[in-house]
Amino acid sequence: MSRQSQQDDRWLGGYRRMAALILLLIIVATLAQSYRTHRAEALALSLVLLGEQFAGRTQRLHGLWLEQRRPASLFADGLVWQFDNSGWPIGAGPLLTPSENCRQLWLSIIGTQSQDLPPLQALASRDGGGCEFGWEDNWLMYQFSDGRVLKKP
Repeated sequence: MSRQSQQDDRWLGGYRRMAALILLLIIVATLAQSYRTHRAEALALSLVLLGEQFAGRTQRLHGLWLEQRRPASLFADGLVWQFDNSGWPIGAGPLLTPSENCRQLWLSIIGTQSQDLPPLQALASRDGGGCEFGWEDNWLMYQFSDGRVLKKP
């Protein structure tokens, strides 16, 4: 084999390795993007399902509040629930700061969350008319006025 053909073989081998590396990087980038997209969709769906569960349980508490003739607080499920004038739960246990009431309300109704999910944040809404629950870009709003749980835009 001539010296020129050996050198050409080395160059060709280098080009092949570079092409394989570029292809591998494209595959890894595509998989990473797909993972991020699917993870975001899964987190959004998880929060919607938890929100539906939260809404159902607050409606049950609202029904108990109506049955008990609209008390300011009600003992149920081993906890003292605090209600607003409309009869929707605003806290569990003694009332604390608005954001802490929201956090306690979520934990009392839904319980602790799976370790697979990011830590949930619970905040009082700015107007004081409800709570906001969520993580990353996914948020729900719980309204004290009518007990609705809506996805925050």
